Amino acid sequence: MEYSQINTITKFGPDDYSLWTLTMPRDQIGQIRQGAPVVEDDMRRVFEEIRSVDYQPESVCNFVLPQSKGLRLFRVDMGEDFAYRNRHNGCSVRGSREEIMAELREVLKGQGYHLYGNAHFQNVDVLETLQKIVEHNTDYYQTDFKYDIEKLREAAADRNAQRRFFWMSRGGGTWCFAEPEVYIRNTSQHNTWNYYGGSKSEHVKTFWIELKGMRDEKVMGDIVEIDYQKHLDYLCTHSFEPAAVEIVFKNPNDVRTFSYQEYDQNFQSIAQRYGTVERVSFRVTDPYALSRAAIEAHGLFWDATEPMEIDDYVKRLDRDRLHDYGYTADDLVLTGPLDAEKAVKNGLSCYALSPDCSKELIADRENYQEHHYRGALFGMTAEERDTLQYFKQDCTPLFSHEEMREICSLAVQAGMENHPEKSPLLDRIIHKAECAMSKAEISPALEQEHQIEMEDRE
Repeated sequence: MEYSQINTITKFGPDDYSLWTLTMPRDQIGQIRQGAPVVEDDMRRVFEEIRSVDYQPESVCNFVLPQSKGLRLFRVDMGEDFAYRNRHNGCSVRGSREEIMAELREVLKGQGYHLYGNAHFQNVDVLETLQKIVEHNTDYYQTDFKYDIEKLREAAADRNAQRRFFWMSRGGGTWCFAEPEVYIRNTSQHNTWNYYGGSKSEHVKTFWIELKGMRDEKVMGDIVEIDYQKHLDYLCTHSFEPAAVEIVFKNPNDVRTFSYQEYDQNFQSIAQRYGTVERVSFRVTDPYALSRAAIEAHGLFWDATEPMEIDDYVKRLDRDRLHDYGYTADDLVLTGPLDAEKAVKNGLSCYALSPDCSKELIADRENYQEHHYRGALFGMTAEERDTLQYFKQDCTPLFSHEEMREICSLAVQAGMENHPEKSPLLDRIIHKAECAMSKAEISPALEQEHQIEMEDRE
């Protein structure tokens, strides 16, 4: 049985509240969510609807669950002995209304919820859009995405293929599953999708994708951001047991169907008897019920979203990660650890960030590794981050080293002419030249210009 956390508020007096965070089975939470809410609004409106203990039975709990851009309040009678049976379950905090509201915001954030609408991207280049999310949210194993690209491109080119997918970006890679697979229990896809529930370190972002086909060699479709924790709650009451398994064997090219029990207990002997397994598909007793459950979820996904441009979305993504970490200065762009290492290697300015809103310029690779092992986030100025994009391409330089030395020399000469309005641009050119060449290559050019300057002064 899968479990998750849920929050309940108790009002003892005009400005005396408590927040109780307890652990309950996901299917029970899903049932609470499907009930009729007392109110659906922002946090202050929800708190206004919470009754004092003097006006409602002790057995009634005020469950607060996120929904769309706000919260839903569910008033549920859990039985006389509910509080006693769960007296050691979770933790509780008591304080004023403002204190409990602040605490609830932090708890919801820690549980993986957020209180603003999700984003959707309609009729977009699916692979380009997802690639930008990977670059900003997946710190390691970004190469996982190439398998997703292959799967989505193949599906978009085949009119008879599955067109709806669930896609996940997390700190350590990506996952892409056909929609029906996630709704069938005991499959690797269902288990993997559920695995990251409650994870705080993976900063999981999940999306529902509907492919429209190919246009000018691009995979076109709609992408809808979904609330991962809410979807896990939904799956608890809308998942189906596998009844049969269809297996495609590679050699000879043969398709056979087995009961799920036979497949589960005798998979090795099946492979030995019929040969290498090329593809496995699970079937349920009532495929129409599965389709209905998936279609109902589509409405939940779309109702909680707002249209956004992908560039605005990734900026919000970066800002949220920095603010959740504690760095709220908004003066730097979040930079993943692999990009930070490449920036330091190429002499670009990159900073290690601290939760107290301080930052430290990284001196060298050893300094980078020290901060990285301590779990620090990294940041760069937007301008410096743009320069990093050039080094990430790993392509042949536009200018040779001799040409770069000449460019640097000309920039230094122009700087000596004392035109203040040109100084920022010239400094930038010199900085980029320094990053593109080694110190041994650029030093002679700077020394030569310094010598000329001294002679002119004499």
